[in-house]
Amino acid sequence: MKKIILAALILLNSGCASMFSGTTQTISLRSEQKGTKFYLNNEDLGSDTAIVQISKKNLKSSVLVAKKAGCIDAQSFIPTKFDATSLLGVLLDFGLISILVVDWGITGAVQEAERTHFVLTPNCT
Repeated sequence: MKKIILAALILLNSGCASMFSGTTQTISLRSEQKGTKFYLNNEDLGSDTAIVQISKKNLKSSVLVAKKAGCIDAQSFIPTKFDATSLLGVLLDFGLISILVVDWGITGAVQEAERTHFVLTPNCT
């Protein structure tokens, strides 16, 4: 009996989107201007090209910025869309725990980035 309860708790504590799609998203950045520095929410990511892992829960509030001395900064928010993989939770527990609590509330895996590659180029005219 204890094994059945333990198995049920393990299944109910995981959401389908977080299991199959993960809880982070990899975003890549590049610029057409040499010497461009990239930032994610004021955190330095590097120059000219950058790759960053962002928690899906933080995608909507994240701001990507490209800066170069003497140029106007370029910035972009990360557009998100619904991750349909989370709907598999309907089969598991009618979505009550797996979708609403785990994928939406705890991990944010119910959303994913619409784009994972960004070209941000500061305006140097």
